[in-house]
Amino acid sequence: MFNREIDAVLKVIALSIFADKRVLSSEITAFVEFAELIQENVNSDIVITEAKLLLWFELNRADLREKISLKVTEFEKWFVSLLEDLPVLPNKRFMTEAVERISNSDGEFHISEKALEVILNRVFNLPNYAA
Repeated sequence: MFNREIDAVLKVIALSIFADKRVLSSEITAFVEFAELIQENVNSDIVITEAKLLLWFELNRADLREKISLKVTEFEKWFVSLLEDLPVLPNKRFMTEAVERISNSDGEFHISEKALEVILNRVFNLPNYAA
């Protein structure tokens, strides 16, 4: 459905839905609302729509849930390798903004969501505002 670049970006962003070990409709809604922002920031001819993001989410839900359930060191190793495999994007900040907005969409910003954002910022060499 999507190429490797978009798939990696979507995994990074969608992990924020699972970080607090529960999936809420407000988080899924926030996730699909990023279709246009993802399209603007990832160099691809593939059209990203909300419907495609919903389908991608459903097809990848089990794998993401499994990844977020890994031991901390295993998860961080997998997550860092995922981030390092991302294409060269001129603006990686959009992913941290998406993670933060999805994490806050339920009105709370859990420690696990903060940890995800901290790792993301560290790997991208971005200032860390989540701490």
